[in-house]
Amino acid sequence: MTADGTAVSRRREPAVLRVWASVELAIACVALVVIFVSVLWQVVSRFVPALNWPGVSELAGYSLIALTFIMVGYLIGNNGHITIQIIDYIAKGRALVVVRAVSAMCTAVICALLVWEAFELIRAYPTRRTAALGIPIWLMYAFPLLGFASGTVRAVVRIFYAGRDDVVFNAAEAR
Repeated sequence: MTADGTAVSRRREPAVLRVWASVELAIACVALVVIFVSVLWQVVSRFVPALNWPGVSELAGYSLIALTFIMVGYLIGNNGHITIQIIDYIAKGRALVVVRAVSAMCTAVICALLVWEAFELIRAYPTRRTAALGIPIWLMYAFPLLGFASGTVRAVVRIFYAGRDDVVFNAAEAR
């Protein structure tokens, strides 16, 4: 509802995408906690050398990678990605719908190409492992694959919802 009491047509994602968004947020929260604990561990280990562990730095770095890529689809689906909104203020009516649809198509194509690249990287390094923890490298490439696949799906959905009002991104919203 707006301030004057009129109803606003809000775009609502399909239930499957809302559940997937919850999974993405849960993974992102776990990655954020791992980053926090890992960095805290590194700080404490400078004063308590017995706690020094080479894998903690690698764990923090790879958690940051997971956090970054797993949130791609969520941000695209919830209008939280970086946009140039000046066009949205200038274009009105059908022109705005066309701009939104073309923008979503470009996003979908780019995300699909990045999914392909992540898939090829997984195929290229099936047996390689990280230095300190021995995590399979293909697992690290799975995060971009999942994130960009989610981004592709959400961008395609945005093509069909181009005529509807965008949801205003609110990072503090309750799901």
